[in-house]
Amino acid sequence: MRYERLKDIVTLAIRMQGLRAGMTLDDIRAEFGVSRRTAERMRDAVEWAFGPLELIESGDNRRHWRLGSDALRRLARISATELSDLAAAADTLDATGFGERASALRELDTRLRATLHSDSLARIETDIEVLAQAEGLATRPGPRPQLDRDLLDSLREAIATSRIVELRYLSQSTGRRSRQRIEPYGLLYGNRAFLVGRTDWTGDMRLWRLANMSEPCVTGETFTRDPEFDLEAYARRSFGTFQEEPVDVVLRFAAGAKRDASGFLFHPGQSIEENADGTLTVRFTAGGVDEMCWHLVTWGESVKVEEPDRLRQRLADMCAALVAHHGPQ
Repeated sequence: MRYERLKDIVTLAIRMQGLRAGMTLDDIRAEFGVSRRTAERMRDAVEWAFGPLELIESGDNRRHWRLGSDALRRLARISATELSDLAAAADTLDATGFGERASALRELDTRLRATLHSDSLARIETDIEVLAQAEGLATRPGPRPQLDRDLLDSLREAIATSRIVELRYLSQSTGRRSRQRIEPYGLLYGNRAFLVGRTDWTGDMRLWRLANMSEPCVTGETFTRDPEFDLEAYARRSFGTFQEEPVDVVLRFAAGAKRDASGFLFHPGQSIEENADGTLTVRFTAGGVDEMCWHLVTWGESVKVEEPDRLRQRLADMCAALVAHHGPQ
């Protein structure tokens, strides 16, 4: 057998095990660009090399085959957290314009799932769904902090199992550490990483900075999640991670910056309008005025804040303060 055909057989085996709905002969033909007879031979070769194929029930009146043996599953142990990280990375690449790289990561996700037993896959996919709903990416671009992996693992475990987490927390305002018991709802990543959660002394959802946490302990005490809470909606209230009353923002970019600005995601709910004079207007609604200013500084004179007055004045004051601080001695 030629090397190329052997590679196709292995790839097909991975597909037939990684896709829960299996593959039809038409799927094989389209995927590998072969005739129906060759597709049948490839299917039979997978069964000969890796074990019996299962017929999957479907509503399209076509036969779907799936590889049900353990031949590809014992290569490595894969966790829900790892697959969730992979999906989050793909979403981040998509959001920043790297669609091809995102597709490559999703292809890797399919291959990794092919190594899992069907029972394990069903259980892990449930955990992945919980983690995906409980982790958001703040819309402000920029550097990301280094995160403690053990802390993240503890918080993710508490989120996935709806258990209270106890930890020591350093207050930014007082500089004192206190013991906190938090009902964790999700993680929000931006220029800093935060845990979104409630405590027994406040009914409001709060942001807790991960960098200020230490000695985490996932307790055996569970809590009932608020079914109305939506992390994505919560994150969209802000340009970054600061939660404050949203404002209607209107930015006008110079003609020379139109191409860059039109390909940039400032906020998931933004709208873009090309103006007759060659400029570009971007509109969105969000809180986090200071974080907006931090980002708008990077656009220099190519952007002008048209609304609101509060944002324009805050940006002017911030720039004046920077000039005073960094000006000649």
